[in-house]
Amino acid sequence: MSDTSPQPNATPAPDEIARVRGVVASRGLAGAANDTKWGRLLDAMRQRSAWCPSFRYKCVDGPASNWDTEWWYHVPLPMISVEWLDISLTQPVQRGMLLESESIDHSAWIVTLLDECRFCYDMVGDVIRIHGYLPKSFDLLDDRNTCG
Repeated sequence: MSDTSPQPNATPAPDEIARVRGVVASRGLAGAANDTKWGRLLDAMRQRSAWCPSFRYKCVDGPASNWDTEWWYHVPLPMISVEWLDISLTQPVQRGMLLESESIDHSAWIVTLLDECRFCYDMVGDVIRIHGYLPKSFDLLDDRNTCG
């Protein structure tokens, strides 16, 4: 990872990690991801020169975010707070004003990346959910789900 890029273990306040751990303990959650896994994912997304997928997340103590595509500064840091992170598997491609748009399926390289990082994840429709904590949460995720 680059020394100048925001890191998965970045802490905005000295007591933030303790606070998040308290929320995790009070909810009875068990960790399914760590800074190394999150770091590999962020590095891979930040190094892409082509299309980068949309994502949204839910922290253990807050509501789900809106969909976003900015992987440098819009991810929730520290990543220890991430209950789940959704990634869109498809790229919309506009073919013209009068033609229906198409989509490119990017699931192959995204699944390969998640397997290499050894994440716990589920695919539903055109979205893949990475579980930061167990038990798994499927809130806001169903086969009608689309990003954007």
